[in-house]
Amino acid sequence: MNDLDPKKEQKKKLLKAKIAVALQNELGRVPKEEEIDNVFLLARVMYKAVLGLHFTRQQQKKNGQLAIF
Repeated sequence: MNDLDPKKEQKKKLLKAKIAVALQNELGRVPKEEEIDNVFLLARVMYKAVLGLHFTRQQQKKNGQLAIF
């Protein structure tokens, strides 16, 4: 993780802190590091899945390649 710039590292730490607070609120206890990491990974994957799909569909619409399902 040392190859990332400091700004990205700071954003990751902030997101993990927000996740930890939300988990503590939901669980009523301090979450384990593993729980925080699992939710962090899930959040990043979901964001990329939704944003990636939206971006791909937008590009296809521009090019007139929108698939009909």
